[in-house]
Amino acid sequence: MSPPTPTPTPKKAPPRTAGRPSGGTALTRQRIAEVALEQIDEFGLGAFSMREVAARLGVYPATVHWHVSTREALLAEVASAVMAQVTPPPGKLAWQAWMAELFRRCRAAVRRHPNVAQLLGAQLVSNGSLPIELVEGVLAALTEAGFEGEPLLEAYNCTIAAMLGFLTMEFSPLPADNTQAWAEELRERVHTIRPLDHPVLTRNLPLLANKAFILRWDNGTAVPLDSSFERHVQMTIDGLEAFARRVKPR
Repeated sequence: MSPPTPTPTPKKAPPRTAGRPSGGTALTRQRIAEVALEQIDEFGLGAFSMREVAARLGVYPATVHWHVSTREALLAEVASAVMAQVTPPPGKLAWQAWMAELFRRCRAAVRRHPNVAQLLGAQLVSNGSLPIELVEGVLAALTEAGFEGEPLLEAYNCTIAAMLGFLTMEFSPLPADNTQAWAEELRERVHTIRPLDHPVLTRNLPLLANKAFILRWDNGTAVPLDSSFERHVQMTIDGLEAFARRVKPR
């Protein structure tokens, strides 16, 4: 009688490493930012955590902290990754066309990652991601438009606010809990506005409902505001042209 075949000892999973993700690929800030963006895309900014990013990478949280020291620093890396391809190349377009292309590229990037919309404003305001190419490009376009000195500063601030402000509102996140009930409640409130109290709003409600800021129960992911965005771009450029004529030295 032959001896029984010994049961093979199961192999232990390799331990999570202190400096490399599972699979042996060297860990980098860029890779960490990519995984963080994946998490934000899937679960939203509110559910983002460095511990979950570490778990997805197969490393200890301390390893992620070694590469990116704080949560805010990692969010800045995520913002930089989203904005990386937003700035059009210099010198190929008139300033008006360059500015329109910038706005459209930025919106396209946010549409791919709508949960990042609220993050972009915060990170750019705090200089967390500091996109130097974007700053240089906007300043160059405005200089070509004729701005210099204090008007250049004012035109620059208005441009950045216009670019991010529309997108922050268009892709603002919906409530994470019981979204459908919230949308139904808001829809009901909008459609029960009293005509005697608000006659202009009531008269225009069929045009505005769910397609105008404040009067929406869907965000730009489900109901994009394409036409309004294009008008926004044109009015921003028209306003810059008018302002440039007003402040032009005589």
